[in-house]
Amino acid sequence: MARETGKRPDRSARLKKRGGFTLIEIIFAITLLAIIALGTAQYMVYSRWDIDRGIRKQLAWMNMASRMEQAIDFGTSSLQDSLVETNTSLIINNIQAYRTTIVSAIDDSTDGYYPADGTQPDYYKIQMYISWFTTNNKSDSVTAYLSDDTSWNF
Repeated sequence: MARETGKRPDRSARLKKRGGFTLIEIIFAITLLAIIALGTAQYMVYSRWDIDRGIRKQLAWMNMASRMEQAIDFGTSSLQDSLVETNTSLIINNIQAYRTTIVSAIDDSTDGYYPADGTQPDYYKIQMYISWFTTNNKSDSVTAYLSDDTSWNF
């Protein structure tokens, strides 16, 4: 077999034989992986934050429902003396919380009894707020109306 001397294979044939990656391809792959990794990390952090917020919301509503049951047990005659509180410190499921309860007596002037029934309010507006971590962070609230008068027709 005769050997050809002095002939070199062309450049494209040499590159095909190497089979490696170019620097541009590596940079592109690293950038793409970084974008995917950051997106996944952000999704996981937001998901955890959302789960924590949902747990706090559920705990707040259970606490406010319990407090509302107390309001019904007190009855309208002692609501303003027994239920009102401002930034009462609570530990709910090892999380610092503050509860505020506001009771407002309302005398409805459109029910036909005003001002003849001036000694007794028609109903009470009960507002409860739960703040997490600090007193200024009001995140959950409920408003209810309570009355002894059962003759109202709506």
